[in-house]
This record gives sequence, C-alpha cells and structure tokens, in this order.
Amino acid sequence: MSKIYIKMMTDRAYEHLKRNLGVIANKIKDNDDNSWVLDEFIDYPFVEKKYEIEDFVLEENKESSDKKLDFQNSVTLYNALKNLPTFIITNEKFWLWLYFEKFYKVTKSMMEIKGVSTVRDHWMFGQGIRRGLMFGVLSRCFFRVSLTIDESRKDKFELTKWIVELPERYRNLTWRVYSSEKHLVRGIISGEKKAVEKIGFENASFYPSIAKYVSRIGSVKFLDVIEEKDIETLVYDKMIEYYNTIKK
Repeated sequence: MSKIYIKMMTDRAYEHLKRNLGVIANKIKDNDDNSWVLDEFIDYPFVEKKYEIEDFVLEENKESSDKKLDFQNSVTLYNALKNLPTFIITNEKFWLWLYFEKFYKVTKSMMEIKGVSTVRDHWMFGQGIRRGLMFGVLSRCFFRVSLTIDESRKDKFELTKWIVELPERYRNLTWRVYSSEKHLVRGIISGEKKAVEKIGFENASFYPSIAKYVSRIGSVKFLDVIEEKDIETLVYDKMIEYYNTIKK
C-alpha cells in the first residue's frame, strides 16, 4: 500500500462534537456511512499533519463476539501506528480522525451505539484522556497490544491474545494510574495467566481485586522501579491465595 499523511480533528470540530453529544450519538446510530460528518461542519473538520504511515485497512466486525477478528484488527492497528510519536498516539484528535473519517464503519461495527454514553466514553474520551485512550473503540486496541507485546516470548502476542479472549482480564487495570506502565501491565497479566493455568480455574472477581492489590503495593513501594518479574510473582502468589481462600 502507499504512504499517507495522518490527520487530526480540528479544535473547532472537536468542541462542536462535545457540545452536541446527543445529536452526534443519534447520527452515528442512524447512519451506516459517514457522509453526514462533512455536513455537520462549516469547514472541513480534519487537518493533515506531516507524519507519514503506510496506509492500512481494518475489517468490519460482523459479530461482536468475533475475538479472532478483534485480535487481528488490534495487531494491524498497532503495527501501522507504532512508530508515530507518543504525543500523536496520545492525542484524542488523532483518534477522532480514525473514528469519524478513515474507519467510521469499522469503529461503529466494533461497538453497538446504545446511547449518548457509548459515544461520550468510547468515541469522545469522556473519561479523560488517559482513561479515554484505554476505553476508546480503536485506541484501546492499540494500547492493549502496545502494553502486552513481549518479544522475549515464542509468540510475542501471547498475552495480547489472552486479554482479547476475555477483556475482564485487562479491563480493571485501565482504571488505575499505572495502566500506561508497560512493565507493570505485562507483569500483572503474565502473573494472572500463569496462575489460571496452574489452578485450571478462573474467577472473574479476582481481576478487580488484583488491580486494587497492585495499587496498594504502590502505596508502600515505587512501582516504577519494581522489576516485571517481581510483579508477575506477586500477582501469581496473590491469585493462588484468592483461589485457596474460596476453595476452603
């Protein structure tokens, strides 16, 4: 494929969308294509930036439970965008270009529009930028690969596949301030996965408890200096402890 320049939504367009969330939610819900987007604004709502990427495509998700396609799209997105500067990847206006122009149909296919809250939280970063990036329809796909890819493993996407298979394994971490620290996220998920494989049993209630447990560690230790393997061991041991408690 050819190279393309990325775009960002303009400040004016962004503010318009935030002021009219109810209207925008209905238009997304009622329109399978984005022809309405240009009619919504006086001026073209995107501006081109001098950052080139290889053009790429994502597949529409015909079934919300298609985890294989979910994983495939996540890896494709990551590979296409991984070399962009952090200030681009963490800018909500960059993702809004992908949502409203380049991948409108794909974005809509990946999450049913149930109301204003869907658009506010999963399209428009209503939970704040950091948390919004972890909740965004496509941005979360990028970050769950970015934070779990492990080149030291035979399958570098082993942990990514595991959290795509059951989002609860990862979702609770996104609420925490340490959710953007790769060594912590990867260590936590690795410890959880290792424990589940050891005991042959999985209880979804363990995952929010683990997220809180790691936060408590952070209150007495500096998480940024703890080694990934140490976090993995701590989480593994705590998961086994939880299991032994409910087994009694």
